Amino acid sequence: MNPADAKAWFGAVPPDLSVMARAKSADYIYTYLRTYYRDPSRPTGWNNLAYPNTAMPHVLWQLQGTRDAVFTERESAENPGEKERHFDHFVQVHPGQLDSVDYDNAAADIAGFLNYMAEPAREQRHRLGVWVLIFLLGLFVVTWRLNASFWKDVK
Repeated sequence: MNPADAKAWFGAVPPDLSVMARAKSADYIYTYLRTYYRDPSRPTGWNNLAYPNTAMPHVLWQLQGTRDAVFTERESAENPGEKERHFDHFVQVHPGQLDSVDYDNAAADIAGFLNYMAEPAREQRHRLGVWVLIFLLGLFVVTWRLNASFWKDVK
């Protein structure tokens, strides 16, 4: 998507979820995909609890359905007399093609895929890292014993 077109269509460039998966985690992407709600004040008509005022529309709304977020107002602990808005729960307005468990599983699959696509070599690097740490541990033991044998006659 051309960034200039995205800014014109959505008011801002939507986030690149593969970059977000690399920077934050697959768990964040999973939460991000599950916390959309209708918000008529936004240019796309959607908002998100994990990434408030996001420019990305809810592309999976047909699977999840439409939901409204219910917020409660409480007095601020830091600033007495001020009210803070806190999320309470979601209200399903229209059901989607999937029930909530199936949608959560689909969101988990998408988050896992985006996590893999963000850095396909990550698993290989982690496997290699274990062997490097084992090698360094062995080298440490050899160096420690060599040092002990070198300095054993020095008082």
